[in-house]
Amino acid sequence: MTEYIISHENGAQYPVRNIYCVGRNYAGHARELGNPLLSEPVFFQKALTCLTTADSIKLPPDRIIQHEIELVILISKPGEGISADNSMDYIGGVALGLDLTDRKLQNELKDGKLPWFLSKSFKNSAVVSSFHELDLINWSEKFWLKINGKVVQEGKMDDMEFDIPFLIEFLSSRIPLLAGDIMFTGTPKGVGIVHKGNVLELGLGASVLKTIRIT
Repeated sequence: MTEYIISHENGAQYPVRNIYCVGRNYAGHARELGNPLLSEPVFFQKALTCLTTADSIKLPPDRIIQHEIELVILISKPGEGISADNSMDYIGGVALGLDLTDRKLQNELKDGKLPWFLSKSFKNSAVVSSFHELDLINWSEKFWLKINGKVVQEGKMDDMEFDIPFLIEFLSSRIPLLAGDIMFTGTPKGVGIVHKGNVLELGLGASVLKTIRIT
């Protein structure tokens, strides 16, 4: 059985079990897609086989794929019914990631009141950097995405509609979380199309955490 492994800056490696994603967690992104804000989080999943840590990726041909940069958290021990107050005990690290999306297909599925799964799940659609310790001061800095040297998206943890402790409490009250689960926590405004030949840089503050070339 193939395992999908992520790495931590401390040298630890974790087999990923599930990929959870939060939708509409930044007001600006909800508005740019014409979606209302929600009174509680909405979650969806990506297939495990979407995950990649590669520095060069191919995207499906003949599809228009959009970028969504996100903070991604790693669940390092299992739990259910986790309280927001205790949630930090379950976070093994944080990374930057890209939730790549077939927006045309997503809109068609939404119009038909059908699940988004296939618009979010395709090879290389869940990109993650290495994971780092969750230093709240450092990770409260602005995170950003550059394409070919130009900033196209930026946001801050404090801009989330639902913060990370609440997301963990909410999801774990409905399903048990496993060690190795990762959670994409939502994207700020500025989503757009990626093209073959683009070079994408994912950064936090003054640091580039990952560089990816679209081939």
